[in-house]
Amino acid sequence: MIYLDYAATTPLHPQALDHYQQAAQSFYGNSSSLHDIGGDAERLLERARHYLMQQLAQQEGTVIFTGSGSEANYIALTHLIRQSNKSVVLTLRCEHDSVLLPLARWAQETRHLSLLPDGTFDWEQFVATCTDEIGVVSIQHVNSDTGFRFPVERIAAYCQSRGILFHCDGVQGFLKDDIHIDAFDAYTMSSHKVYGPKGLGALYLRRSLFSPYYEGHHEFGIRPGTVDVPGIAAFIAACEATRLENPGIQDSSRRFRGMLKKTLSSSRYVIIESPTQLASICAIHTKQRDGQYALLALNRAGIAVSAGSACRAGENGPNATLRAIGFDESAAHGLIRLSFGRHTTNEEIEQCIDVLNTIS
Repeated sequence: MIYLDYAATTPLHPQALDHYQQAAQSFYGNSSSLHDIGGDAERLLERARHYLMQQLAQQEGTVIFTGSGSEANYIALTHLIRQSNKSVVLTLRCEHDSVLLPLARWAQETRHLSLLPDGTFDWEQFVATCTDEIGVVSIQHVNSDTGFRFPVERIAAYCQSRGILFHCDGVQGFLKDDIHIDAFDAYTMSSHKVYGPKGLGALYLRRSLFSPYYEGHHEFGIRPGTVDVPGIAAFIAACEATRLENPGIQDSSRRFRGMLKKTLSSSRYVIIESPTQLASICAIHTKQRDGQYALLALNRAGIAVSAGSACRAGENGPNATLRAIGFDESAAHGLIRLSFGRHTTNEEIEQCIDVLNTIS
């Protein structure tokens, strides 16, 4: 089967698998144990933490390993809302559910921003809405449905100047798009988006920590449960491989987008893209059909794509990102997402185009 759904998850990198096997065999101790075997695991864990701090170019703060990018977002938001003396949060209406759902529970009030029609961040709307009541701003690095990139460094600097805490969901952008997080209060990452194992994420936090659950004994008391040191070793190996391979992946992705724009039927499809776009995520609006209809037709032809975030798979509601750029509710059902990775080839894109152009 042709796999064009790398934004949903990625296959485990061989380098990550090798590191997992080595760590599982040699560093199997509990990293909280006081004996030497536990100490070996703890040192490997701290090397992994140091690696991510280096990748983020941070001296202040710390990295916490989590069970997923979604959990990292949950911990970050609950942490910042607790830390702020204001309980109103400002975010995008097209943020990932792992941001919107915690905010629905934890924030006293959440205000939602739309985007400009071309998919860019509406700075004037942001400044006008960023009143003195706002305690936390949460804006994603890269939108998972479309690949839109947002000016999170500028947003963070503005928030810092106003005394507002800033969180960025970096799950889709981490190691795929350069970023400087010096003004960020929290930044989240996910292992399985960068060819690492599933069930692992990471969170950068700038300030003091607390647990949103109950007081645990691991990861600075923030999380209960024994730390998955071999999985974290594999995550770091995948990060290093992705760091080296991503420039080539993005170059290839730009070529794939060009092929789609040149040969995809303009009467049936339009590519949704922003002037600030991550090349490896390609959103296509299906003018004549529901996006899930096209997805299932591609699946029957042996091609795996999605109709947006995999966390909403099976929900046939209007796409939040299309709604945020002005599509009406009916038209916002017509999205399919192609996302490219290290194994994607020209031939696979050509086959996908052929199938899309024959869907009736």
